[in-house]
Amino acid sequence: MTVPTGLNGFYASPLLLNTDKKWIIAVVGGDILLADAIGTHNNPVIDSDTSQPLHVFCQRRITLGQWHTRDCEVWDLMPQAAATEGFSIVALRDLLMVAGEEIFSLACRAVQLLGWQDTHRFCGTCGKPNQASDKEHAMVCNGCNISNYPRISPCIIVLVTRGDHCLLARNSNWPVNRFGTLAGFLEAGETAEQALHREVFEEVGVEIDNIRYIGSQSWPYPGQLMLGFMADAVTDEIKVDGIEIAQADWYRYDQLPDTLGSPRIMSGRLIQRYVDHASLVYGPEQDKL
Repeated sequence: MTVPTGLNGFYASPLLLNTDKKWIIAVVGGDILLADAIGTHNNPVIDSDTSQPLHVFCQRRITLGQWHTRDCEVWDLMPQAAATEGFSIVALRDLLMVAGEEIFSLACRAVQLLGWQDTHRFCGTCGKPNQASDKEHAMVCNGCNISNYPRISPCIIVLVTRGDHCLLARNSNWPVNRFGTLAGFLEAGETAEQALHREVFEEVGVEIDNIRYIGSQSWPYPGQLMLGFMADAVTDEIKVDGIEIAQADWYRYDQLPDTLGSPRIMSGRLIQRYVDHASLVYGPEQDKL
């Protein structure tokens, strides 16, 4: 199989090609097991040879697809696997800080598919046990023949800007010095654009327009797809909801809070994109004109 280059080497197929060697992502209770060998640290993708000591702990495996021409699987390992010599365990969220986006997305898929199977063991219609399909990623009820597929919840995430200022907010559950962009789930029947208008207005009382789509990111907590946008503010008075948002304000591009999301996550990516653009438009060289 030839994988399109635009997919960064990964093809999300449920079927094995039975390649001579495989790539393995080892998962222990939602955390990732990394090989300690030189050149593999911070990379959760283990080759067939390296994974040999983990075979005895494998209690379930799911095909993720093909990664760089080889079959790729996730192995669900017993807790005892965490003590295997030559391996270290790392939380999925921590992996984001040290691995590239391609690798993190692959690990996200591995954890999400395991979690999806765990939460769909029984049919929601008749209550009988589901069984994993060997033809596609589906949990099939033998009683009423209903198929359940991996659940993905779409979310919008947006950086609202007003000239050389952007709107940053602190979630009620965050530390006092941590700020980020606004985000929320799409409601049934909503478009992404409608969700953007609603979430921004509900959380901070600001109206927006000129919405621009920037990109997306898989976010496995537990199975979200973050749709990233930029938008211009129509109104600038902030009225925080006091429930989800504890604090929000306008910040000049070169006077941002100290603690922001990493550019590896969508919130940080949107902020960095804005800062790069604003620096060109409003930077010192422009002030001299």
